[in-house]
Amino acid sequence: MAKLLHSADWHLGKHLKRFDLAAEQHEALERLLDVVDDEQPDVVVVAGDVFDSGERPPLAALREWTWVTQEIVRRRPGGLPLVVIPGNHDHAERIAFNAHLTRASGLYLLNDLARSNEPLRIAGLELFGLPFHKPARVRALAHALRPDEALPAIGDFDYDAAMRWLVGRALEASRGDLPRVAIAHAFVEGAGDEGEAEDPVMVGGAGAVRAGTLDGFDYVALGHLHAPRRLPGRPHVRYAGSLYPYAFDEASDKSVSIVTWDEGAVAGTRPEVRSVPLEVRRKVRTISELPFDEVIRGGVAARASGDPDLDDYLLVSVSDRAPIPHAQARLSEVYPNALFEQRRLDVTPDETLDLPDPSRHGVDEVFLAFYRHVLGAESEPSETELELLREALQRTSDEASA
Repeated sequence: MAKLLHSADWHLGKHLKRFDLAAEQHEALERLLDVVDDEQPDVVVVAGDVFDSGERPPLAALREWTWVTQEIVRRRPGGLPLVVIPGNHDHAERIAFNAHLTRASGLYLLNDLARSNEPLRIAGLELFGLPFHKPARVRALAHALRPDEALPAIGDFDYDAAMRWLVGRALEASRGDLPRVAIAHAFVEGAGDEGEAEDPVMVGGAGAVRAGTLDGFDYVALGHLHAPRRLPGRPHVRYAGSLYPYAFDEASDKSVSIVTWDEGAVAGTRPEVRSVPLEVRRKVRTISELPFDEVIRGGVAARASGDPDLDDYLLVSVSDRAPIPHAQARLSEVYPNALFEQRRLDVTPDETLDLPDPSRHGVDEVFLAFYRHVLGAESEPSETELELLREALQRTSDEASA
């Protein structure tokens, strides 16, 4: 029997608005290690977007990556194989630094498009890494590898043609004696919309890979979309989903996929696939279309009852249409990890504010009118205040002309 664990979209170093998610990501990775211990897979796959910022991942994210890779590979004497490709958030060269050394321990970093047709034959499977790629780069690679041939018709936004060329090379190189697995990071047609937390690949109708382009593989381990899902009519083509919810429009139900083939399976054999949840304590959710006072009363009652969900990350979108003084501060007193949102606001224009037209009046006149509006009709700025105003205006003028 061959068993594969498919994960993706860890986004180490990611924030949810102003909230640091390091603790939640660590907890989710601990749950993933629990699944590894329970399921005893023969290989673990991460289908891209290890980091949220591949150019300069924070040191804390790098430490988390070092910790979890060591924990995974040491699960088996001689090293449990961990196979990783870069996604669109990763820097393909940086994530694979010292890749030639890490293979000895069981960490396989498949970042090189030029070598994406070289099968990794481990655990009774034939794996091909198809990292995220821009079509122009694939077109340039095709020319570099086959300079005497006509360039394939790959437009700058034709991700399907680029993937088709890479898949063709991989299938040509396949020996065909073991189940074939593609590990890819892409937006595939029929999988639904890209979410708020995903950097869009699909722009103006371009950027999608046709599902049929991947038909030559027995399992396709996808990354990019953050919701676990399979493609309609193709249960072997699946997104594992993200490690943790990274936007308020994401569901909190996260999982990894366990993919199993019977003993002696060969190419053309479809596996059994099931999901195993990754449950973490703090969820991400939304409270919407309630009056602000009702939200506060509900929070106070929940705190009195010891409700643990009070610490969830919340987006509170209220139905009030009048301004609410100090709304965020008052909300945070009850829900410590909440963000306030007011989508509709009825504001009556202040008819008493009648400032002179700056195009026909001097700065001193405009300032004096505003000063009296704020401090009272009889108020007069001191000479010191006027001098400070003139100095500030002069500095602004000097900087503009520099």
